Amino acid sequence: MKENKIVTGSREFAENIIDTVREPLIVLDKDLTVVSVSRSFYEVFKVKPAQTLGQYIYELGNKQWDIPKLRELLENILPEKTSFDNYEVEHHFSAIGRRIMLLNARQIERAWGQERIILLAIEDVTERRRLEDSLNESEKRFRRLFETANDGIVLLEKSAGHITHANPAAIDMLGYSEEESHGKTLQDLGVPIDMTDFPALMDVLRDSGILNYPDVLVKTTSGKKLFTDIYMVDRASLAQCNIRDISKKKQIEEELRAALVTAEEGKAKLETIMASMGEGLTIQDTDYKVIYQNEFHKRLFGSQLGEYCFSVYGYKDPPCEGCPGILAFGDGGLHKGVITTWIGKEQRTFEMTASPLRDIAGKTVAVIELVRDVSEQKNLEAQLRHAQKMEAINTLTGGIAHDFNNILNVIVGYGTMAQETLAADSPASGHMHTVLLAADKAVNLTRRLLDFSRKEAVDVKPLNLNKLILDLRKILERIIRENISFHLALTEQSLIVSADAGLIEQVLMNLVTNAKDAMQEGGQLIISTSQVDMDEADVAGFDGGKPGRYALISISDSGSGIDEKTLKRIFEPFFTTKNPGQGTGLGLAVSYGIIKQHGGYIKAYSEPGHGTTFNIYFPLNEEAAAPVQTVAKDEPVTGGHETILIAEDDPDLRTLIRISLEAFGYEVITTQDGQETIAGFRENRERISLVLLDMIMPKQNGKEVAAAILNDRPGIKILFASGYTTDIFKKDEFPATDFDFIQKPFQTKSLLIKIREILDR
Repeated sequence: MKENKIVTGSREFAENIIDTVREPLIVLDKDLTVVSVSRSFYEVFKVKPAQTLGQYIYELGNKQWDIPKLRELLENILPEKTSFDNYEVEHHFSAIGRRIMLLNARQIERAWGQERIILLAIEDVTERRRLEDSLNESEKRFRRLFETANDGIVLLEKSAGHITHANPAAIDMLGYSEEESHGKTLQDLGVPIDMTDFPALMDVLRDSGILNYPDVLVKTTSGKKLFTDIYMVDRASLAQCNIRDISKKKQIEEELRAALVTAEEGKAKLETIMASMGEGLTIQDTDYKVIYQNEFHKRLFGSQLGEYCFSVYGYKDPPCEGCPGILAFGDGGLHKGVITTWIGKEQRTFEMTASPLRDIAGKTVAVIELVRDVSEQKNLEAQLRHAQKMEAINTLTGGIAHDFNNILNVIVGYGTMAQETLAADSPASGHMHTVLLAADKAVNLTRRLLDFSRKEAVDVKPLNLNKLILDLRKILERIIRENISFHLALTEQSLIVSADAGLIEQVLMNLVTNAKDAMQEGGQLIISTSQVDMDEADVAGFDGGKPGRYALISISDSGSGIDEKTLKRIFEPFFTTKNPGQGTGLGLAVSYGIIKQHGGYIKAYSEPGHGTTFNIYFPLNEEAAAPVQTVAKDEPVTGGHETILIAEDDPDLRTLIRISLEAFGYEVITTQDGQETIAGFRENRERISLVLLDMIMPKQNGKEVAAAILNDRPGIKILFASGYTTDIFKKDEFPATDFDFIQKPFQTKSLLIKIREILDR
């Protein structure tokens, strides 16, 4: 009886272990019949116990486990070796599709029957292999583009313009090997671009994104001179310089002009030159009809002889305003322009250069038009502008919030001091309490602005979306107008996600504001929530989407709707359909960024006249525990008699800190910028016990000041202060041994406690 209990307990113990294994696990007897499987096996392969237990393994799931390699392992290899590890099998399963599995097996004795059993563990590595293949292919593709580009490409470091890499085309063009070019400047390689003040050149490049140097005469190592077009492009850590040899183009252009006014003897040569060009070329008469078209142009647009030039590029109207050909006919000069048109199903951008063709008397009788595909260049410029706009917004937001933190610090500090002087039953005490509550809300708002200026999600905690929407309802009702009917349709299921509540509130308010603006004549607004399971097909439309369980928030309005062309651009920064002064074009762009920060997705559905629905998906986090609420202890505040140097550029905040510290017995020295702080410390280095140092100050910043102070007196205690959180700064860049930090705006009490803690350390 006791032995039976032991066997039963051992069996339950083993089966409990099997059920907790994350990867699918099968237990087989010696006849390869399924004895037990882990819970994850049912979930992954979408089968039920009745279809599994007691079944012959090759019969599982309508014989989807009848795998030749598995037969070989279980019937031949396993009996001989008793185990095998990481045996890869690729197979199509009818329930889940083609998968790549790693199989691991062991033979063991089953305690309750003393007979041998087989444990077969299954690891699905399909996604891992796909990602590895994708990464390898991406790296090969980008390396191939660099190595095989027709243009010479050199990469320059940004401090002094030294060359770090040169592609084969640059080596062939200039005659210098990669080893010879490494560490040199462009001028050293015969490229006469003025790089005397390279940092200033980089500043201009950062502002414009791309610098173009046309018709640059380059001298190679062999003494040969080449005409080149040079483009310099800003990268994150390097500058990219593209050098295009246009010598042949220049030569062709000159020969073309000469050939067109020569006798019949040069006509054949002219035709050969134009036919062999790597750019499209047409000649148009005074009626704007195409009278010549080279082969390259025909391959792009088809045969267009006798057609009006504007119809060649897909325009139905008469000649377009600003057309280079019209301008060349008008003043006889060289003109450039850009057009965007469709080639089949692909939209392409072309740069057009028109120059006049004159007869012997000097009269313009035709126009020569060169057409060059610049689609990739325009895409690059658009990406650079996008990045620069977002960087400008981040910088502006962070700067405003940082300065506002100093103002709030003064309000909170003096407000607290004033409240402490008022009787508890005084009406003024209640008024001051309201002021401090408002200031606290402003502190939270400022921190959200600082969070926006960063690039990662902050203050992520388990969040109940239904509760957040209910708590936000009154605020949303104030946003919309009285002629809009507002309804909530929230699921009864608990929707717990990992998110920053303030940022999610910002997304909801942005979308509700847009819905209100779309319903000028009134309408209906509905916010609904639900839980959805998304498979690979569902997430295919999202960039990098992952299958799983998601919380879905839908915001639907009955407004004017959005046309298909506009719908494709609604998440672009600064894109807006509103009148000037009514919108910045940032609301949806910011919302999109916040949702992506949280690992979520957003999709818009709309038709003109039929309203708009925004669907927002956040990954569920049902197992997250509710955050533990702790009550801060009322720590006592003690003063001292040490000397403290305060480095703060805001005069009001500097005065507040000085008054507060002096009230608790400290001797205080104040400075207002980096240079004054260093000088003030050196004058009083022996009696100063601690430096309260602002991270961002005029003339020299906190990092530079700290380095100078510690060089004069190693070990001096420094307390850094900033409106930014510590993860904005790289602590290992600061010379302080103990990195002590207090975030603005701070309570006077918190500052006093922090200072005393550091001094007593």
